[in-house]
Parts: sequence; C-alpha cells; structure tokens
Amino acid sequence: MNVLLVRDVRVVDALGEWRGDVAIQDGVFAALGRGFSWPGALVLEGEGRTLLPAFVDLHAHFRDPGFPEKEDLLTGSWAAAHGGFTAVSVMANTLPPCDSPEVARYVREKAQALGLVEVYPVGAVTQGLSGQKLADLRALAPLVWAFSDDGKGVERTDLMLEAMRLAAALGKRVLVHPEFSGVERALGEELMVARDLYLARLTGARLHLQHLSSPGSVELVRKAKAEGVPATAEVTPHHLCLAQEVYGDYPVNPPLPREPARRALVEALKTGVFDAVATDHAPHTPENKAQGAPGISGIETAFPLLYTRLVREGVITLAELSRWLSLGPATIMGLRKGLVRVGYDGDCVLVEEDENFLLDETFFFSKGKNTPLLGMRLFGRIWATIHRGEVIYLEGLLRGRDYDDHRQVVRKG
Repeated sequence: MNVLLVRDVRVVDALGEWRGDVAIQDGVFAALGRGFSWPGALVLEGEGRTLLPAFVDLHAHFRDPGFPEKEDLLTGSWAAAHGGFTAVSVMANTLPPCDSPEVARYVREKAQALGLVEVYPVGAVTQGLSGQKLADLRALAPLVWAFSDDGKGVERTDLMLEAMRLAAALGKRVLVHPEFSGVERALGEELMVARDLYLARLTGARLHLQHLSSPGSVELVRKAKAEGVPATAEVTPHHLCLAQEVYGDYPVNPPLPREPARRALVEALKTGVFDAVATDHAPHTPENKAQGAPGISGIETAFPLLYTRLVREGVITLAELSRWLSLGPATIMGLRKGLVRVGYDGDCVLVEEDENFLLDETFFFSKGKNTPLLGMRLFGRIWATIHRGEVIYLEGLLRGRDYDDHRQVVRKG
C-alpha cells in the first residue's frame, strides 16, 4: 500500500474550495479532510500552498518521432510535469506521422517507459497527413484516443464525412484543425467549423474543434451546442491573453487576435462556449523560429500566464480556470481526472500563487524556448506536480532527471 499525505493546503477545483489535507492511496484520492494521520504514509508539507487537480492538455506537439532537435518524449514530459500537466494528448504531425499502429505504439510505449506523465497519441485522419486518402482508422483505434490531421484541415468533404462516420462507429472523437487554404484565415476557419459541425450533426460523431480564434467560429459553436450537436471546442492561453496590438505578428497558427477578438474569446470562455483551454505546445529551434515557423512553446507557461492575466485581474476565478485546464479536458478524453475527490486519479499540483518570476530561457525544461513572453513577470509558480501519488516534480527537481525515487523528496510521517 503506497500512501502520500499532502498536508495543510488550500484545495481548489472546479466544484469549490476548502482547506485541509489530502491522502492519495495506490494512485487515487483516498481521503480528504483535516488533521488526520495515516501510519506509514509519506508526507509532503503543503505549508498553506494551493492544491489544484493536475492539468490535462488536449493539444500538444512533442515532435517524437522525427524532430528530436525540437523536442522528444522525454523533454516534452519534463516540460509537462514542470507546467503541472500529468496527461497530454500529442498530435499526429510527427515524422513519420502517426498514421499507423507502429507509430502510435511507439509513442505509447516510450512514454510509459519514461514513467512521468501520461501521453495519449492522436491518430492521423489521412495517410501521411496528405488529405487524400484515409488512414486505417480501424487499425489505429485501439492505440489512439482520437483522430486528427492537426496542422492541416481535411479539406475534402467526402473524406471528412467518411472519417466521421468511421469515428462514430469506432467510438472515437475527431479533432479538427479548422482551416481552408486559399482564403483569408478567419474565413477559412469559420467555413471549416461550419462544415464540420454540419457533418457532426449528420453522423453523430463527437467533434472537437481545436484552437479557435475567430469570434465568428465562436458563434457557430454556440448555436450548434444549443441545437444539441455533439461538439466541444478549445482555446489556447495565448489567444486568450495576447493581442496583436501588443505582441505584433509573432508567428503562431492561428495568428494572435486583435484586441476586440481576444476579448470575445475570453467572453466565450466565461459563457461556456469553450470546454477546455489547450496549450498547442509547439517547440521549435531558434533556427526554425528565425525562418518563421509558427508556434509557441507553451506547456510550461500556460498556468502562470492564465493565472496572471485572467485570475489575478479578476476576469475569472481560480475554480473556473481549474474547470478549463483540468476537468473539461479530462472529461473530453474520458479520464477520471480533473477533480480532487475520493476515487479520482491522485493527480494534483501545488501552486505558489503569490510567487512571481521573470520569464527567461533558463525557466524551460522543454527544448523549445520560443515564446513572446520572454521578459514578462508572471505569478503562480508551480511548486510540485504529483501523478497518481508520485511526486514527479518538486521545487525545480524532476523525477528521473534530478532524482530517481519520489521518496527522496518527501519525508516519512
């Protein structure tokens, strides 16, 4: 019996908050209360810090296989743990793409061997992400949780219709990068959102719309949800917090919004159009970025950015942020995570809300340092990350890199 007792914390999740102690036994939350003891337990003293359910990322790029100079499953897992994430959905645009059982199995087995965070591969919709012929979705289905040609929209309606019908039959979700080529970006996004919402209505497939950035798309999703279309949607931290007027044309896809659009995205978050905030973690080398590669290395900065810009400024509450970073994405993925409740996976983060830091390149465990946030002062430092009762990150130290056994960083009670 393995027990970790986290003492003296302010617990906040999507359903509320309270103060006390949390016990994790054999990987799940086993007891919640005040002042209880558990003989033989390992003890982590929270010392009044805030404990949240660990975060779940619906949308990240760990670049493995194929692009080890940008990221790999080890450094991506380090970055996730540092950012407070214990479950990460990784996209299919690797090299080779995740369009075969062999690639999906490689991602799953390598991540499991690392033993840090849970990594869930997404299978490609089309072979080679070409948009021309469906991948073998039936063969991929046992190894992936969803299908997506992320990085590209599937422009052929006949293929997308067939993919949605198959996904519905297989019980898998379809994730959509909404973009038609050859038209203005916002219009291309809205056209694909409208088409795929219609196809979801027609087929009953569970649709998830990735990194929406257009207020027009938001209204399409709002209306479709009201009509019962089985659709969910995500928005990124950078689209919620960073506007072109301040950060210019920093390369990211979709582009950073103008301030009125940014405010519309925040309002859509607050009114329930978005089900989750996802990082779209996209690490690049300095050379790639200098050549204009779009993307932000964002899995480590997601919480402090959102906390600084939205929670501290009174736009949303910390409980609401927990809903969108933890419970919402966990629900979409079918995971028993996202709440600090007995029986849920014992995944949590301890945060120092009032601790602030000046972001520079030394902050990152990811290979990617590409972000427009360098030089920004952020609040809400992640102090510890716990995955199924195992301390995988604590105060700058990572399990498997700086120590091998979580018992080295906690004490016997």
